[in-house]
Amino acid sequence: MKCKPICMVLFHCMICLICLFLSRAIALTGDEKVLYEGDSLYHHIRVSEQDGYRYLSFNRARGSQSKVSVSDPLSLQFPYTKAAFIVPAFLDNKPGKILLIGLGGGSIPAAMARCYPDADIEVVDIDEDVVDVAKKYFYFKQSSNMKITVMDGRRFLRRSEERYDIIFLDAYDDMSIPFHLTTREFFEIVRQRLSEGGIVASNIWGPNTDEFYLSEVKTYQDLFSNVYLVDAVPSNNYIIIASNQKVAMTKAMLKERMPSMQRYLGFDFPLITYAETFQNLTGITFNARVLIDDYAPVEVLRSKKASK
Repeated sequence: MKCKPICMVLFHCMICLICLFLSRAIALTGDEKVLYEGDSLYHHIRVSEQDGYRYLSFNRARGSQSKVSVSDPLSLQFPYTKAAFIVPAFLDNKPGKILLIGLGGGSIPAAMARCYPDADIEVVDIDEDVVDVAKKYFYFKQSSNMKITVMDGRRFLRRSEERYDIIFLDAYDDMSIPFHLTTREFFEIVRQRLSEGGIVASNIWGPNTDEFYLSEVKTYQDLFSNVYLVDAVPSNNYIIIASNQKVAMTKAMLKERMPSMQRYLGFDFPLITYAETFQNLTGITFNARVLIDDYAPVEVLRSKKASK
């Protein structure tokens, strides 16, 4: 007669434990699904999927470096990836050679290859695991006009003999910036690898009120005759664009080029949004130091608010 109550108690305990386990799992992850997580030589890589989007993180703080729509992998999701396509408008002609330093999930390289099928595109990333993850989880496919090299970006440029119409730097993440890709010595190499009239652009994660931002702009000003800024609204990303072109770009000129750029690229978002944020930083004096290989305390400068 006592056996039945004991069995019932055990049964109810088991049900409670199962419910507790399931509720804890749901509380920890919500509807997010982790597709991959592991440590490479350079990053803690995490790929997750939630609400029809996949996210790439390079650190345990889970800041997103890439976002892709599962139903529409070719669409650009982040404001800065959209703003990046303002950069070719600073050229008088379509780019023939493009170098992208930093792959991430591959959104910008894939879109560049699609938009400029006649251009030779090179992508350089220091982390082989990132390349594998982009291909496996972010629908990144290497096209016929694209070459991928696993190497440090500065080392690649130092070895290269090519000249590029666009060099786009996207090797910075939300938590860290490789200091050797921010200095005067580095941009001297970049300048040597630009074609006549070529441009260099950097995606900088804000805010634009810290000392690193001012020092990076100051470093660009030290080497290039023209330095511009595009705000990737509404995010906290800024794109610094620099060149030694003889004719400086103006906001009016850039906006004038937008309708033809919009028709050619065929994006479903208005490029004019980013042209409206254009600023010419060339003649502005900043209270900051030029970053050099012997002085580039990037993380310290990022934590300090700039003085006016």
